[in-house]
Amino acid sequence: MLRAPESGEVSAAVRGWLTGQGYGTVTDAAPPERITGGADFWVYGLRLAGPRLPPRWSAPLVARVPAAAERYDMLRQESAVQSWAAAQGYPAPEVLTVLAPGEALPSPVQVMARVPGVPLIAAARGRRFPRLMDQMGAAHAGLHRLGSPPADASPGEVVDNWLRLARRLVESGCCSQLAASLRKIELVRDRLEVADPVVCHGDFHPLNVLATPDGPALHVIDWTNAAVGDRHGDISWTLLWFEFAAVAAPRPADRAFMRVLRRRLEQAYLTGYRRVLPVDRERVRLWRPVSLLEIWAAAEASQRGFFGGEPRLPAGLIGWAARQFHRAAPSTG
Repeated sequence: MLRAPESGEVSAAVRGWLTGQGYGTVTDAAPPERITGGADFWVYGLRLAGPRLPPRWSAPLVARVPAAAERYDMLRQESAVQSWAAAQGYPAPEVLTVLAPGEALPSPVQVMARVPGVPLIAAARGRRFPRLMDQMGAAHAGLHRLGSPPADASPGEVVDNWLRLARRLVESGCCSQLAASLRKIELVRDRLEVADPVVCHGDFHPLNVLATPDGPALHVIDWTNAAVGDRHGDISWTLLWFEFAAVAAPRPADRAFMRVLRRRLEQAYLTGYRRVLPVDRERVRLWRPVSLLEIWAAAEASQRGFFGGEPRLPAGLIGWAARQFHRAAPSTG
């Protein structure tokens, strides 16, 4: 596990790479900054300047650096599907480049456009939150309407991508209960397949959808878990997010807020989604154990230091996800 680089170090590395690509002297147009990132990425804001820089490199940028150098292939895969979606007109940030380990930093570096807005959680105030959840549902369905990306941009199957971390934990020799639960999913995975697979975001929720405070435009970020498969798995994950946010949100006020409004927000999300595509609730229920196993694995990995630094998910989430999984576990008979 590598250390988190300083923001100035990231900027200098990207600027040095650009100079090596023939863009001449590149400087900071604004001080680089560390942005709060996800569970296993360090995220930075950059603003560069140079007389030979193309306009898209002079605009506000985001640099994402994974905590492990071996994430390069996954980062390229993520960037390919994100770029494909953006090329179809979907509101995903444009990826400018993915640098291999050693090109700029010991870890790979993904550089993309910095889109305007703040997470829906921060943008929502009072009655606006359900309306934004309605918009989010429509945007989610809009992604699924794109269909499946071509082979060179395909990020792999939903089941394999979402169970990757659970398999890694089991292979490391820990978590016997998790291992038994993983076997249950593996035995029924044929039920999760569909004839018309589509691109799925894999982590579609109000922290990964940005909105401007006074405008209707949304942007979808963090495509790390993108995959191809049954869109109802993607819906299941989003609905489950509303549920476990009431358990895992860092602030007591946020947990209380989600406990009170969860049902209303779920319904608003589904209303927006159904304006674009129908929802098969039986398929959504079928995917619930898979989503729960993914949360369970993420909480276990966080507590065991798989993501580096202090645990980012509470230990109590392990027991909650395990209990919910056993209630929803599929029959293997």
